Amino acid sequence: MFARRSFLSLPPSAKFLYVLLKRERRMSRQDLISTTYMPPRTVNYALSRLKDLGLVREEEHAEDGRMAVYALTQTPF
Repeated sequence: MFARRSFLSLPPSAKFLYVLLKRERRMSRQDLISTTYMPPRTVNYALSRLKDLGLVREEEHAEDGRMAVYALTQTPF
């Protein structure tokens, strides 16, 4: 079960990616990097934190199987 406190304790970068994924529905890692202008390490860390909480799922890219696409799984509230 997800706790609101867990979401609030996330770093700002993870919250920003969450809001962006909520608006865009699905984005690749490269799309997230180019849209947010965040360094790749920061995007990777934010995605890993969101995945650890079960808020984001990783799917295979429809056109390129080597890439992953990220989408929300649930809302925190």
